[in-house]
Amino acid sequence: MIKDFALRHNNYLRVAPLPHFVLGLCIGMIVTLGWLAAEFYRDGHSLGFATSVAIALSWTTGAFFSVADIISRHREYLRIRKMLADKGYSEKIFKAVAASRCQRDAAIWAAKQTGYGCMAKKVYHSLGYRWYHLMPDVLVKNPFRVFTPSFLKTAFRPGKNLKGE
Repeated sequence: MIKDFALRHNNYLRVAPLPHFVLGLCIGMIVTLGWLAAEFYRDGHSLGFATSVAIALSWTTGAFFSVADIISRHREYLRIRKMLADKGYSEKIFKAVAASRCQRDAAIWAAKQTGYGCMAKKVYHSLGYRWYHLMPDVLVKNPFRVFTPSFLKTAFRPGKNLKGE
């Protein structure tokens, strides 16, 4: 029972390492800014207090999106692992989720779990992706696309844009 619990949580962490790191950063900033806001409040500096609270709220928004990304990547990992287990290896599966580092991490972990880890890494390497490619391809081309509904839909609803599944 404990081993199963640990394995499930290990998978959850391994599927989305980058969003977990960002979530930790956001929580650290929220705690730090909350402490700073409390100090400003204690000293009677209302402008410093209000500013600290406002910045902490913006970090809270970042934490919310990190959690949403973690949940989406875990769902995508489960979907890809099931596809690999049912249908076997197919490059189309990996090419369909190559646009973002978080999706590639989820696909590679699903491939490792089903015995296709080396092949998945080779697919992404042949597409030109390396460890330092962190931003989604869409945002590299146009950073303001992050505010469009289509980007948010494709980022947080995995599997809805795969063709030939």
